[in-house]
Amino acid sequence: MRQEVLRMERVSCQEQGVVQLDGFNISILSGEIMGLLPVNNHGLTALLRLLQRNTPLRYGYVYYREEQVNTWRNSKQRSNRIGLIQSESCLVEGLTVADNIFVLRPEFKTWLLRPSVLRKQLLPFLESIDIYISADTYVGELTAFEKVVVDVLKSVVAGCKLIVLREISSNICEAELKKIHRLLRHYADQGISFLYIDFHFEELRQVCDKVALMSNGRIVKILRSSATTPNAFQNYTKAYSGKVKQQINRPEPVQSGRSPVFEAKGITSELVNDLSFTAASGECVVLQTVDVQVFGELLSVISGTSVPTSGQILINNKAAIPHIGKDIAVIQELPTKTMLFKELSYLDNLCFLLDHRLPEVWRNQNIREGIRREYAGVLGKDVFDKRVDALSEIQKYELVYTRVAIQKPKVVFCVQPFRRADMELRMHIWGLIKMLLDKGMAVVILAVNLADSLSLADKLIRIRRDKPDEVYSRSEFSAMSISAPWIDLYRDTR
Repeated sequence: MRQEVLRMERVSCQEQGVVQLDGFNISILSGEIMGLLPVNNHGLTALLRLLQRNTPLRYGYVYYREEQVNTWRNSKQRSNRIGLIQSESCLVEGLTVADNIFVLRPEFKTWLLRPSVLRKQLLPFLESIDIYISADTYVGELTAFEKVVVDVLKSVVAGCKLIVLREISSNICEAELKKIHRLLRHYADQGISFLYIDFHFEELRQVCDKVALMSNGRIVKILRSSATTPNAFQNYTKAYSGKVKQQINRPEPVQSGRSPVFEAKGITSELVNDLSFTAASGECVVLQTVDVQVFGELLSVISGTSVPTSGQILINNKAAIPHIGKDIAVIQELPTKTMLFKELSYLDNLCFLLDHRLPEVWRNQNIREGIRREYAGVLGKDVFDKRVDALSEIQKYELVYTRVAIQKPKVVFCVQPFRRADMELRMHIWGLIKMLLDKGMAVVILAVNLADSLSLADKLIRIRRDKPDEVYSRSEFSAMSISAPWIDLYRDTR
């Protein structure tokens, strides 16, 4: 009989008076890959904290490796030997791969480090998974894919019998994701269990034995992924699926005779090689690459902070020096953390970079009051009197995207806009991007994993290393041999 690695029985907990988990039940067997699909983020952080540190319970019991480690009667708050791997790696970038895997373990007692010994210890692990990463490479030099591999190896070497993975695919392309899945299956065959958390059922069903649906801190359904289709969760995802279907079935944009508002011609720099593409008014273009560093370099060229080796940027068919805020806007990855200023008021955040259109905006109080009255009906009257850090996540996203909308740029670059967003927030972001398109702006989405970006795309450009870029129109999406979310909806419309 297979050992039960984790069992959470009627677990309830609260933080700051808010119930995070409510009657939460889950069981994971030895060697099982359990998928967790959260409809929303409610209770997810509390769950991860509970698994690692046995935080106090309001009610319920937690068993790890068939030993009771936490109970509502008595919570000792001892740490469990459970690995946690997220899209933001916890590896120490200033140390080598071998140092991270072996030296940082609590059990490591050797005072004298011998790199040759560490290399020898790591080699059998790498050979068994058929992935080669140099033991002497510094973590800061690794790709996102390699960091996930090292994180898995670190947890295996540390003796973790359960490894939790949270949305690891945001910076990993489909080909690398398949390698990750093979890696998980390899260790699952050796009795190590995984809790794989992601917001897309299409990804979970590729590798998971079961998929549990989590909503508002409760497990509401558990299904075997091998015998399940995406329709099994349609009652919980039909609102978003409906939006995607509506987008797929919309008429093709009329491009004939319409000049692009933005054009990149032969952009070449250290990582970008002869990149050319156009974006017309109201058109959504998705750029996909396996290397997230390409985006950083591309954005520095687009923003005018660096000069490409060759090529040029054209705005309305005229060569232009890019300028953020006037013709071009950039919505950064996780914009609520990177694009808002807590020290400024809501209104000042909304008007930020608006002075290129309204030079008097900072000197004339009447202009700002006019903006407040105009957008109070859209954003809500109450948000203008709140501190920025007191806003909900949805309100913060509305602030960022509305700020861009009133700047009226020709083109908006969105960097992985759906990252870390639950289903409710993804629907809202999807609508905000659609708002920009409906206002006649061109939108360019920069993505590593296509995820939800494909549902908005009129054109997809897959940037390849040492190969010609692949360009697909929306009518050609169904023919692509990928397993991206919503791709089945495109194929159903053929």
